[in-house]
Amino acid sequence: MDNSVEKVDFEVLWEGKPSGLWQRFLTTIHLNFTTYQITKDELIVTTGFFKKRTNTVELYMLKDPDAAESIYQRLLNIGTISVVIDSHGSAEKVGTKIWLRNVQNPQNVRKILRDAIEEDVMERKITYFDKV
Repeated sequence: MDNSVEKVDFEVLWEGKPSGLWQRFLTTIHLNFTTYQITKDELIVTTGFFKKRTNTVELYMLKDPDAAESIYQRLLNIGTISVVIDSHGSAEKVGTKIWLRNVQNPQNVRKILRDAIEEDVMERKITYFDKV
């Protein structure tokens, strides 16, 4: 009997870390423990060192990815991406936003996330009326 757990292979479409000035310094000295991932099926946000926390949300539950860039962020080619959790989630998550802060090339990442959400919704054959 084999009790080993198979390694799950995620199809990662994009992966990044916060890249503000402070976060770049922390990354340089290997102390930036926040990671963002967009896979074929999920948005994954991992934070923490002593208490590592991984939050995942299925892409079909997300809507309206937006990107915002302050003047400071535009100088560094970074921005903040926000996305709303749709009504398929549990009651405490409905309508809340997920923030990917200080992401490099935010317009490109927003497009990757938007396209991945659309593809996941199409793959699951969810229509607008199903999501209401």
